Amino acid sequence: MGCVESPVRPYRLALRDVMRRRLVLGVTIAFAAVGGSASIVSASSHARTVSSPLVGRWERLTSCQELVADLQSAGLGATVAQAWVGQTSSAGESSFRPGSPQPTRAHPCTGAIARPHSHFFALSGRFGSLDWKGGQVDDAPYRIINARTIEIGSGTPHATLHFAIRDGNVLTLSPMLTPAMIRQANAHPAQFSSAFWAVTVAYAGHTWKRVRCRQCG
Repeated sequence: MGCVESPVRPYRLALRDVMRRRLVLGVTIAFAAVGGSASIVSASSHARTVSSPLVGRWERLTSCQELVADLQSAGLGATVAQAWVGQTSSAGESSFRPGSPQPTRAHPCTGAIARPHSHFFALSGRFGSLDWKGGQVDDAPYRIINARTIEIGSGTPHATLHFAIRDGNVLTLSPMLTPAMIRQANAHPAQFSSAFWAVTVAYAGHTWKRVRCRQCG
């Protein structure tokens, strides 16, 4: 996967773009923004040097079923119909097979395709995510709070996560959600929330493997 040349809006593509593409497949869930908000300040304005074993790129094969289980475990069951809708490529390619039915809370993963996904943490203090084709779909500043805690983004949305690294090459992430964050996400499941985004970043209980990173210097 190579470097991304074109500018990337902070966090994931705005829903109006994602849903325009998903409508071709008959999916019309109204989700205010998928994984991001244009109001978040780009990481480029927060450039700084970060020294941490977290610096690097971390990849895994993600699936709708895993994400739904993680959302339910986090107490975000009301949001599961949106779980896989935002898993588009940077060019808008869907992660549902053509002709798949509209996801529902009871059946959120019918036709869903598992996709490789990666996060990178650059020395500059920049966080990003890459889709299965190497296109960038997240962009935000991050900061190390302590040896096991990071914060990604500023304002809303943002994510605070615990992290652990095993043998230098295996990463686990766990989102830190407050009761207020969970209540807000469940009360408005069709609106993007920090709680939802934090879970989609972490895939808590699953591991990420270190891979070569061109974006991390």
